[in-house]
Amino acid sequence: MSDAPSELAGKTVGIWGFGQEGVSMARTAAAAGAARVEAVDDMGRRPFEEPDDIPRLEVFRGPEHLARLGACDVVFVSPGVPWRQPVFEDLRRSGIRISSAADWFMSRHGDVTVGITGTKGKSTTASFLGHLLGQAGVDAVVAGNIGTPLSDLSPGAGAVVVAEISSQQAVLLTTSPAVAVITNLYADHLDWHGDRDSYHLAKANVFRRGARTLVTTPEVVATLERLGEAPSGPEVRLVHPDGPTGRVPGSRRSVMAYEHNLVNGALARAAAAEVLGRGVTQDEFDSAVRTYPGLPHRLQTVRTTGRIHWIDDTLATTGESVTAALRAMDPEDHVALIVGGMDRQLDYAQLDDYLCRGERRVTLIQAPTNGAAIGVQFARRQPSRTHLVDGLEAAVRVAAGLPDVDVVLLSPGAASYDLYRNYEAKAAAYCGFVDALG
Repeated sequence: MSDAPSELAGKTVGIWGFGQEGVSMARTAAAAGAARVEAVDDMGRRPFEEPDDIPRLEVFRGPEHLARLGACDVVFVSPGVPWRQPVFEDLRRSGIRISSAADWFMSRHGDVTVGITGTKGKSTTASFLGHLLGQAGVDAVVAGNIGTPLSDLSPGAGAVVVAEISSQQAVLLTTSPAVAVITNLYADHLDWHGDRDSYHLAKANVFRRGARTLVTTPEVVATLERLGEAPSGPEVRLVHPDGPTGRVPGSRRSVMAYEHNLVNGALARAAAAEVLGRGVTQDEFDSAVRTYPGLPHRLQTVRTTGRIHWIDDTLATTGESVTAALRAMDPEDHVALIVGGMDRQLDYAQLDDYLCRGERRVTLIQAPTNGAAIGVQFARRQPSRTHLVDGLEAAVRVAAGLPDVDVVLLSPGAASYDLYRNYEAKAAAYCGFVDALG
């Protein structure tokens, strides 16, 4: 188990990585009375952040300073440090205490925490669970990999923490949350973990370090059994993907009504029941689904003008993610799809094939910078349903003028850095152009 705050008093605490989580953990260590806090940012991030409110902190920039961590009493490692990084491997063999912000928090507040991990869907499941608990009158905060570092939190009496936990955070957990949720297990982050089995075993720490309940699917349990990690300690609550998942009548415009989110909603409902000590009523669940706004920039309905729903999906930066967004749309809807952004020489064949199959009624609007390279075959076969425009403002005007359009989906399939500062700036411009339609 990682050190309690009082046990850091008088010790030299190392912080590896000085992003948001590293800064939070440095502040926490100093407040706990550490004699020295030595933060090593081997990536040399710019702009440099040098907080002036953390006493006894010294920040070292560059990989040449990593050796300093070997002289520390405890080292808190940020999630971005690869498991197989040679210095990290040496530290684990050295006997020095290795911890993280997530591990530090869970060892103190795991009993009031729902920890959510998985390859896909963990952010939506965590966010929706927090919303659902709030609707049921629970003081819930959503934190962790989704935003606020867990080490920033000091939950009060009666509060519940919903923690999104990445595989990089899970691998160092020595204490599991009271309620653990695993959404699914696929292949991902293999460069960090080394192979798929190691990645999945890291995820398993969310329950195998003392969780009371595991909420998951039969597919996840089968994967864990294959790895010899069948959950035997916690009580297992299964959500069956092909069973009733709680589709809410009249909620087709809710992000939780999208096909890929039905299981996420059912997992959140089962986890909420564990927190409440009772089942979630249908009225509670229906209300949460209808009022859940979704995560920013992920299939988020940002405006409604007449019959048109304007959706911001600017985080869709690959052809595969645009295809997933289209599949989430109602088959009866006429969708105006706005694509285009920074040209990274991606392969859009899968998206083009999907468009050509006609599974959704789509009008394609190709915007700068690389929009003309997205949906090339579709544009050749359906020229009357393809519009090449010179900017996002023109794309919005064209979309608004289409006959019987139901949804305008900004799902660019490319990053935003060609013409905008980031995806948030692009989304803000999109909303501004919609508002200017009058």
